[in-house]
Amino acid sequence: MRLESLEIRIADHAYERYCQRVEKISRELLIGQVIEQLQIGYRRKQGYIKIGDVWWRSNIKGGILMLHTCYGRHHIDLPAAIRWAKQHRDRINLGVDRHTTM
Repeated sequence: MRLESLEIRIADHAYERYCQRVEKISRELLIGQVIEQLQIGYRRKQGYIKIGDVWWRSNIKGGILMLHTCYGRHHIDLPAAIRWAKQHRDRINLGVDRHTTM
């Protein structure tokens, strides 16, 4: 399935997490960036998708790629790390919310 041909939707929660963990950006600009990055390449694994260098939780239904939450930029295999953390009743530190104002 060619994901770049699907409609892209970003849940409010995913958009808020992206702005906290990656950068503050308008939703429209973010959708445009996601579409561009999908054309370059992506990695899907167990309901997670890495677009560019950002991990998301997603699903595909009815011609729509829905991004539910954003985990931020990570070099690790995030699905494997989350699976390990669940097995060991542990948590993953996704880093400081860099773009949240206090």
